Amino acid sequence: MGLTVAEAKKRIDDIMARYQAVSTGSTRGLTLSLSPGKLYEAWVLSTILERLRTDEGYDVVLIGSDKVRLRSSGGPVDRSFAHFELRRGGVALLEVWTDIEFLSFSHQQRGARMPPQRGDRHELDIVILPAGTAAGYPPHDVIKMAVECKNTAFEKHMARAALGVRRELSLLRPSQQTAFSTWPRSVVPAEPASVFSVYSTDGTVTEYDQAGQIFGVDFIHEPM
Repeated sequence: MGLTVAEAKKRIDDIMARYQAVSTGSTRGLTLSLSPGKLYEAWVLSTILERLRTDEGYDVVLIGSDKVRLRSSGGPVDRSFAHFELRRGGVALLEVWTDIEFLSFSHQQRGARMPPQRGDRHELDIVILPAGTAAGYPPHDVIKMAVECKNTAFEKHMARAALGVRRELSLLRPSQQTAFSTWPRSVVPAEPASVFSVYSTDGTVTEYDQAGQIFGVDFIHEPM
């Protein structure tokens, strides 16, 4: 049985407040007035941050705000928006952002001409980048983890779209080492070696996972 909206928000708030307290010294509750899709994005974000903390040993710190504000639409890396740093020994190694558009592999192949056309940018719901990534649209080859979130019935066209995004992130290659030791995965059959995960509230998503594994796409059922 799924959680109510209020229960889901409380679970997200409880997790996010831990990182807020580290960042600002405040334990004030976070405000999450979100659409169902954005609420699920926040749910998956909190799940990923917890796994990176417990499985990978990162200290997670909210940067740039005392609240988690998810963007309403995709755009470039903009440091006026809140994001999370993943630290070890007090040193920021990675950053977690929401609703970022990246510059595609095909854009690079055409000489990375600027400004990019609409077809050269693709939005990701959650993205992990190296710490200190410059403002603007990050190129495909700096992305360490890319995430799509689907709080809806999962349909075949969504799987096809995910495979298209994978092609714009990397090429199919024998196993390559990722930026992670154990979670979400240590190797992928892709170069550059970005992790790409598709989360959905619909259990049907797992029916695409075996096919996705060939290209390094994880189709994950994450109920809320």
